[in-house]
Amino acid sequence: MIRRVAIALALGVGLPAAAFEPALPDGAQVVANEPAVSRIYALPTGAYEDGAVPVDRVPGDVRQRSWRIASGFDGTAALASNLASQLLKEDYDILFSCDAAACGGFDFRFDVEVLLPPLMFVDLSDYVFLSALKSSQDGLHAVGIMISRTDEAGMLQVIDVGPSIEVVRGRPKLRPGSVPERLTVPQASPEAYPLESAGYKTLRDLEFETGSSQLGEGPFRSLEDLAAFLKADAGRRVALVGHTDAVGGLDVNVEISRRRAAAVMQRLIEAHGVPKSQLEAQGVGYLAPVASNQTDAGRTANRRVEAVFLDTE
Repeated sequence: MIRRVAIALALGVGLPAAAFEPALPDGAQVVANEPAVSRIYALPTGAYEDGAVPVDRVPGDVRQRSWRIASGFDGTAALASNLASQLLKEDYDILFSCDAAACGGFDFRFDVEVLLPPLMFVDLSDYVFLSALKSSQDGLHAVGIMISRTDEAGMLQVIDVGPSIEVVRGRPKLRPGSVPERLTVPQASPEAYPLESAGYKTLRDLEFETGSSQLGEGPFRSLEDLAAFLKADAGRRVALVGHTDAVGGLDVNVEISRRRAAAVMQRLIEAHGVPKSQLEAQGVGYLAPVASNQTDAGRTANRRVEAVFLDTE
């Protein structure tokens, strides 16, 4: 049985805005819930290579939490796949995922931020790491997840980064001391739809029948928001692009991805009244992954449909 872990209620400590709240087995027990600290988190974005782990430096309110999962733990890969699905439903993009061998084993583990025992244990031969990112009107949200095990239980560490934002004279302002090297905090107005500023939007809540291009009944909030964005300006156009994981041949996957994009396009036209002239559908199969296809979590992230903003005519 899966339940939402009520960390704030259990410990009487508030979480940063929009912190990722994992749904975990009933056997999960909180081990650490560190107070949020305004700083920069080095979010891993790749495997250990050439003496280091590549990172994006994300500023904000950083909170470290960990759990021990005594019962209901089905292995690191299964938990990683489950958490990746939860992240996608909350509109995160999976930046990177790896298991111990693909990450870099000992080198990766000791080059990334991990709580010390007994707050977190990492089996160097059995762990999975995920990193995810999303942007919102108030800034960037990042999550770094380490999953491992002891002989008796599973272990989970989640590091959340929520924007450290103060409103000064109506303008969002990053608190002093947090300057990103690669990432910036969006300054979009509350009314702005992220597709226009970011250039693309992953439609994360869509559901397809297994192995087919049949779109679920919905309703899907992502399509409602996209339709409102397009209908507000007849000059706006998007390409719906389908993506798959790397299971199967390229030709088959390209066709599946194209049909899924076409199904989304048809739903926007028939159910939401979007003019066909504002839409096109394409599929690229497994040629544009956002995560490793060597893990269940990565394959889940790669199966998606994106809306790509096109130049207005």
